[in-house]
Amino acid sequence: MLGELNRLITKYGSGDWANKPTASSLVELLMEHAFYLQMEVNEVRSGRRKLKETGFLGPKTREARRRLKAERAESSTKNLTEKEKRQQEVQQHNQGERKQQQEMEVLSKRLNDMGQNRWLNKRRGVQKARNKIDGESNKEEKEKLKKELKVQMSA
Repeated sequence: MLGELNRLITKYGSGDWANKPTASSLVELLMEHAFYLQMEVNEVRSGRRKLKETGFLGPKTREARRRLKAERAESSTKNLTEKEKRQQEVQQHNQGERKQQQEMEVLSKRLNDMGQNRWLNKRRGVQKARNKIDGESNKEEKEKLKKELKVQMSA
């Protein structure tokens, strides 16, 4: 979903679309939405937010959980050694997944911090430019400021 939002932001924030006020508003809304989605993803990855069994999980995790459930259901028919082997496989899978998740958390936190700061700075710049435009009475000066605003929004 984030990839699609970023694609739309790029599309409507540049080229012929950058000159249209509707596209600028759309880009602003999409950026806010992408920001909040990224925050949710980071909360889940960092452990501040826990997913339920019915929540979204990755394909590897779903497969591991499916195996565990099937194993529990068939535990009466399996002998102990097969069950232990299966548990070891699941544990190994989970250890690898945890390591990968920790690496992703570190990277995600760095990217999130950079993205939040960049997004906030861009938003502040756009707001300052809009305030300047609203405060100007000279028509030529307003047009110049509007062009600056479009350049800021496309950056």
